[in-house]
Amino acid sequence: MASSNPTVLQFAPSSTSVSAKVHPLVIFNICDCFVRRPDQAERVIGTLLGSVLADGTVDVLNCYAVPHNESSDQVFFLILPVVEKQDDN
Repeated sequence: MASSNPTVLQFAPSSTSVSAKVHPLVIFNICDCFVRRPDQAERVIGTLLGSVLADGTVDVLNCYAVPHNESSDQVFFLILPVVEKQDDN
């Protein structure tokens, strides 16, 4: 039987850092996007979605890749209609 509490990664809070909980789906999505990236791409750019809990912990619930093009000097260009469409959902 599955547990009612989802498994999350949690970083211990300290006075100089921020605590974050990253749900497993987010980690899977990031890895999947990296593996499926075009052959010439060196990185994946994306957006993390979540909220800040009452205790100050950042709770990352989902993410999506942001399509982009990179030039030889490592400048990237976002494809804005895709980003704006994701933001509307």
